[in-house]
Amino acid sequence: MRARRVAVAVCLIGLVVMAGGCGETFPVTPPDDPPSTGLPFPDTADKLMANVMSTYETMDYDEFLHLLHPDCVTILQPSTVALFPSLGPTLDVTEERRIHERLFSKNNVTDPNGALVPGVQSIAFQTFARQGTWGTSSGTDPIPDTWCALYDVVVFFDHGALYSTSKVQGTIKFYVTARDSIVGGVTKPYFQMRGQLDLTQDMKAGLATESSSWGEVKARYR
Repeated sequence: MRARRVAVAVCLIGLVVMAGGCGETFPVTPPDDPPSTGLPFPDTADKLMANVMSTYETMDYDEFLHLLHPDCVTILQPSTVALFPSLGPTLDVTEERRIHERLFSKNNVTDPNGALVPGVQSIAFQTFARQGTWGTSSGTDPIPDTWCALYDVVVFFDHGALYSTSKVQGTIKFYVTARDSIVGGVTKPYFQMRGQLDLTQDMKAGLATESSSWGEVKARYR
C-alpha cells in the first residue's frame, strides 16, 4: 500500500515537471496590439498616409478611427474660425470623430451655424503627394518636436447631382507619431495621425465646383 502511494506521488511530480517544461518549450504569443484591420499595417509614416487617403475614399469611419492618435489636433485657418465663430482655432480628437462620423454618413447635417449641409456621397483625391521628406518640427511649430511633412492635396467632395462639388486644393502639413506594437509576436512601430495644419486656399473653381479650404469642409460637419 505504501509503495502504491509512493508511485502515485512520483507520477504527480512528473506531471508537474512536464507541464512546466511544456510552458517553456511553447511560449504563448501575445495578441496583436493593436488588433489587425483591413488596411496595411502602418509601420511607416507613408503607409499611414496611404491609409488616410484610403479611408476617405472608402468613407470607412471605423477604419479611420484607428488612424487617430488620442492627442490628434487640427489647426484651422483664421478664415475658417471667422466663418464659424463657435469653433475655436483647433479641432481635437473628439471633434474629429464627430466630424468624420457625419462626413462619412452620406446624410444631410447642419453646420455649427445651423445651416443645412448636404451629405457627401463620395470623396476622390486627384492629388495626395508628399513634398520633400519627413522631418521633425521645430520647437516653435504649432505642434512642436513632432515628425511632419507637407502634402500637396487636391480632393473633391461630391454632394450629389443637385449640389455643387466641394474642391479642396493646396498644402496640408501632417504630423505623425509612432509607438511600439506587437504584430505576429514581432515588435514594430505603429504610426498614427498626431495633427494637421491647414494651409489650403480658396481657389477659383468651375461652375459646378465650390472651392473650400480643408478646415472649412471639416468645420461644416462639426
